[in-house]
This record gives sequence, structure tokens and C-alpha cells, in this order.
Amino acid sequence: MATPFRLKRSSVAGKRPGALQKGELAINFHDGHLFAERDTGGVGIGTTITLLTPWKESFGGGAIQYTGVVTATRYEGEGGNLTLGTPTSGSYRTGALSLTSSTKVDNSIEHLNYILGKLVPNEPDTIGGVSLTLDGAAGTGRLCAGFTATNNTGGSAPVAGTQYTRNTDSTITTAYITEYGPGDSGTIEGFVNATGIGSTAFNDTFGQGAIKSDNGTFGALQIANDKDAVDSTRNVGIASFFYEVYDARFIDAASPDGFNKAHMSHAGNSTANLFWYEDPSTVGAPVISFSGVTAPSNPALNYSSGVPHYTEAPANDFTYTMTVTNATGDMYSDHVFVTSDGATSGFNDPGDKTYTNFSGANPPVRNFGVGTGVDCVITNTVKDLHLTLTSDHFSRYDAVTPYGAHNDQRVSYSTNINIMGTTATTTQIDEDNILITSLGTGSGNATRVNAGAAGDNPTATYGTWDVTSQVASYEAVTRGGVLRHDQTNYSTGYLPAGPNYSSGRSGAQYFQMELMRSDVSQFNISVTGSYGGCWVCLPDNSAWTSALSGTNGWASMFAAYRGSGVPTSGEPGCASGGNMSGSSGTFTSVFGTESSSNDSNNRILIRWRLDNGDSITAMSFSAT
Repeated sequence: MATPFRLKRSSVAGKRPGALQKGELAINFHDGHLFAERDTGGVGIGTTITLLTPWKESFGGGAIQYTGVVTATRYEGEGGNLTLGTPTSGSYRTGALSLTSSTKVDNSIEHLNYILGKLVPNEPDTIGGVSLTLDGAAGTGRLCAGFTATNNTGGSAPVAGTQYTRNTDSTITTAYITEYGPGDSGTIEGFVNATGIGSTAFNDTFGQGAIKSDNGTFGALQIANDKDAVDSTRNVGIASFFYEVYDARFIDAASPDGFNKAHMSHAGNSTANLFWYEDPSTVGAPVISFSGVTAPSNPALNYSSGVPHYTEAPANDFTYTMTVTNATGDMYSDHVFVTSDGATSGFNDPGDKTYTNFSGANPPVRNFGVGTGVDCVITNTVKDLHLTLTSDHFSRYDAVTPYGAHNDQRVSYSTNINIMGTTATTTQIDEDNILITSLGTGSGNATRVNAGAAGDNPTATYGTWDVTSQVASYEAVTRGGVLRHDQTNYSTGYLPAGPNYSSGRSGAQYFQMELMRSDVSQFNISVTGSYGGCWVCLPDNSAWTSALSGTNGWASMFAAYRGSGVPTSGEPGCASGGNMSGSSGTFTSVFGTESSSNDSNNRILIRWRLDNGDSITAMSFSAT
């Protein structure tokens, strides 16, 4: 039969019941407490009276109070009203926080955490957004058009004409990314396309919690230089034992043919994607070859000493065909893939060449020029100058693709080319334009006249010179801006083809010219080159020609002036301050008591003799 419950009561403050029988409860109505008897299980006193309501509720509710020590296995809930209490020393010392026994626990922890946060150094840089770089790649290349490249990335396909890093050995190794962190927690993993190719979890390597070094190779992922961040050169100033940093790279990761990407991830951060093209092409380096050179068929010509020369007119263009094989594979380097080394001494730069110059497109198609070469016509335009081109006529070219290069290629051409532009020159020998500077009264430069006859002192003549006519055997030749003793057959081995001067011309050859100036009694002759003699004459001055009747009016620059009067047949020298000897220099010619104004035409003749091997490259006349 069940035991009935019975209640005991008391109104005395602080009174507890001495003993209770089974089924009895005691209530102290003054204190508001409820008591029951608890069996101690034979430990100590057999039974004990237990206060079932050891707290007091605040009037109005919302809180309870407890006097004494409260213990529990676990506390839960917001601790806003928990206080610190009094320390063993009896009070709190002055510190970073102002604390009292009634300071709330949660506020204290929040302030403490804030202060500690100022003491903790910033974390080292993470790998987020860091660029990866292929080590040992085969340079770069642009993707050709006309085919669908394999796309292994799972994302956007590669675009024709776009430049990508190029790889060719079916594996990739990247340069280390260095000193990133934190290298003591989290897992780092490497990916090629969507495939993981290695990973490792980071551990503490330094300090009290050290487990092991994280250096090592994990699949195709390699970690090195795992160290305390205090030694970082990237993030300087991190205290020891807070963080670690590491270096990481891919090593010998498999790389399938086509377009690929790779990245690393660590603790929610990822490097930037690295993209490259694994190029399976087997084409070789480009090869340049040339057709023969086509000379102008209907040229525009200038003449000098009867020798034809090309001008800079468009009718004088020289052409040939350049052929390039292996112009592309899967990739190409640039739209301009054949480059010129520049102009030559006789021809302007024909310029760099693009795929469109070879009847291709931009971007070019895959395997353009493989098997059968592609062609481009090269047009070479003549420069506006005076010279004879004897070697290295046309520009050299370089062809470059991702598969190699063929450099310094020049079409072979051995025919000499005579060039005489339409712009007059005074820095070379131009038969109708030899420089006069500040000399006497008059205008115009010196011009060539007929030498009249062989010999050093023939009767002075000054017939008009015809640049187009074949010269006499005793006349020197001006060709390509150079005056020379000439025995050349211009009908073969030269373009434009000209006269045959190879026979009957072994003796002395002469170059005679006139200056038309008044008020000249002396002047300077500047010459560059070699020669066998130089004479001066005032052909229409009777006093002069009479005094020099024995030399037909010719005074020699190879002999000194006699010092008074005019030169004479016995003393025909007219050099002052130094005689000519057949070499370069500036020399002074004097007329003594005579002047060009006493010549009825103000004409001064100068006669040069050139012996075998002699040539003159520059000449001018000026006041002393």
C-alpha cells in the first residue's frame, strides 16, 4: 500500500526540520524553503535533511539569488551578470583594464580580447590571387586559326590570335611562390585542370606545439623552406612562434596536349589560374629561300662620263620572291614574322613582312607553309645618292616562329649596280656640280669641260661636256660619285649595262673643269684621293698665256710659285704654302700679279691627271 504524503510547517526564520519520516515534506513559510530527507547510501549519517529550494527569488521575479558556493558540471547561457569576484590578494592591481570584484566577466573578456588583438601580429600574406609561372617553358606563342584546339580547362576555349605560354614536354614545373602562409594550419592542394595532383596538411613546426616539418614532395606538389614567419622577408616584423610561411611549386605535373590551367588552394584562398598551351606540333624551324632577282626592264637613267646609272625612280625597282616554309604549326609568334635588317647602302629598307604579305591572314591558319612554302614579292627601291654597289645589295631577313628561326638570309646577287640620284651632291664627284665656296664674284659651282687632248699641257680648250657620250681614251671617268682612272667594261657585270672602257685606256687620263669667277687672284683647292698632276690656266688672259707660252698657259700645282709677277714657262709653278704631291689635302693656287678679272670670260681651268690606280672621291674650291 502506498505511503501517503504529509507536510510539516514552520514560521521561524532560518529553522530547518531535525528529522522527517518517509513521505514527509517540510515548508518554512518565513523563508519560503522546502525540505526533504535524502538517503546518503550509508556514507556518513544515514539520512540527511536537504534544502530543495536554496535560492531566493527577487521581488518582482526575473532573477534569483543564492547564498554560498554554487558548483556545477557545466554552465550555459548569457553570463552578463556573472562578476569576477575578489582575488586572493584582496583587490585588483592596476593594469591594462580597470577591474573590480563586481566587474562583469563577459565585458572583461571582451576588453581583454581587444587588447590582445593589438599585440598579435598580422598574418603573413596568403596565396590568394598570386600568379604562377611555368619554369622551363618553350616561350610563348599565339594560337593559329583554322582548327579547334583541345580545351582541357573546363572553361572558356582558347582564342585564335591570343598569346599563351607554350609548353612542349608534357609536364610542367612552376617557379616557387615564396613565403606565403599561414604554413602551420590548413591543407594546400594543387590542381591541373580539374584534377588534384597533390596535397598536404600543414602542421606546427616550431614552438611548444611543434609536430614536424612540412617540407616535402606530395605527388606533383612540392613544399620547401617551411619556416617561422619571423624569418620572412615578405612580411617583415612578425614575432616568432605566431605563424609559419612556406614556398610551394608544381614539379613534373602531367600536362595533356592542348589548352590547360593550374592553380593551388590553401585555407580558402587560391592562386590565380595559370594557363598554357601544350603544343603537340612537330613542324621544324622556318626556312627562307629566294628566287632570282629581276632587274628593271625599262629604267630611268642618269649618266656620268657616258656610264648609265639608275635614279631613285619607281621604274628602277629590283624585285625577287621570298619563300618561307614552316611558317606556323599550332602556334605562331607574331603577325610580323619575317623582319628586315634594314636598308643597304644602295637600296631603301623593303620592310618587315606579315602573314598577309604571304597571302595569309591574321591570325594565320595552322601549319601555314608546311610542306609547300608560301611566297612574298620583295620590292627594293633605289636610294637618292651616288655610288656603285658591289656587294650586299639587298636587305637580310630573319624569320621567327615558336619552332625556331632562320636568320641573316640575303638573296645572292653579284652584279654591280651604278646609282646616281637626281639630287645633286657636292660631297662626292658630280661632273656638273663641284663645290665653290665664297670665291670671287659670280655664282654657280664648277663644271667639267672637255680635256681637249692627251698630255699634261695641251692647248687649252673648254668644250661643253656631254655626260651621255662615251668618253675619249684620254678622259678620266666619273662613276658612282668617284673620279677614277678607268679601264672597265661596263657592258658586262654592271647594271645598267654601259660602254666598254676596258681597252686603249692604260695611259694617263684627264679630268678638266672650269670655274667662272671674277676678282680671283688666288684660291684654295681641296682634294681627297690620289692623282698624278694638277694644272691651272687663265685661257683668255693674254698676259698669263704669254708668260706660260711654253706650257700652253698651264701653271703647275706640283711646283712653287716663283714669288713675283706671274708664273713663266721657265718657272711654271703656282702653288703657295706647299706643293701638291698627289695626295689629299688643301692647297693654295696663286696667279701672281694677274686676276681672273683679266680673263675676258673670268674663266679658270683646272686640269687633273690620273694614272693607273688613281681616284678622287671629293673636290672643292674656296677663298683663301
